[in-house]
Amino acid sequence: MEDIEDIYVAIEFPKRNESIETFTQNYLKGFKETNGYYEYPRFRGEIEFETDDYKLMLSYILQKEKSRFCFYFENEENSEAPFAMMFFNEDGSLFLGLGVHEQFESKYEQMLKNDFKSSLIMFCYNVMPPDNLAEFKSIIKGK
Repeated sequence: MEDIEDIYVAIEFPKRNESIETFTQNYLKGFKETNGYYEYPRFRGEIEFETDDYKLMLSYILQKEKSRFCFYFENEENSEAPFAMMFFNEDGSLFLGLGVHEQFESKYEQMLKNDFKSSLIMFCYNVMPPDNLAEFKSIIKGK
């Protein structure tokens, strides 16, 4: 079995909501969110909000300009990109990611560039992406 690499597109705050809609429509068909329970903030501080409804938690997170939260998705039937991620960052940015089989890396890189009108694309090669937009930009500029 070939390796899966994570590819992310960085989204600045003003485009966050429309980008989530595009990502959901174009990339998440047939995917299931992997968690069955959500709490905010996660793993730190007193819990402000909790639910077992992904859409309700997503709506709650979207009301906050600066929040740190992750959603993970999977679709075993998707032979090209079986995993997806949404990383909300405290600087207001959003990283939308796909776990893509190596042979489809170029295809999904081009699709993300086209769909999000962005060159802010990063392959993470089995490590987490940075947790802010400035570092994301710095890393891709250095390559």
